[in-house]
Amino acid sequence: MTTALPAAFQQLTPFADKWALDSESARRETRMRSSQEDLITFYEAMKPVLDDAIQYLNTHDLENLPTPERNLLNTALSLVEVSVAVELFHNPWPLNAWPWEAFSVAD
Repeated sequence: MTTALPAAFQQLTPFADKWALDSESARRETRMRSSQEDLITFYEAMKPVLDDAIQYLNTHDLENLPTPERNLLNTALSLVEVSVAVELFHNPWPLNAWPWEAFSVAD
């Protein structure tokens, strides 16, 4: 299935198929179950267009986002989740920490 994105962000479609997730819990789970290589690939594709995506989304009403724009927002939010693994942990989950499966996020 192909996840719809606004025309200006079509290059992100392969990533949106995996990362356009509606909840923080789903984004965290996907990060934890991804390889570090996959996280880096997503990070390197999404980070350079993040400012453009934010500027684009700022022209829309957050409460009434059309599906392509909602998918773009959720993909951008996934970058927040992935960035800690790439920039800080250098691993999909924090090492030497409480087991990640024991944490839950209130959505």
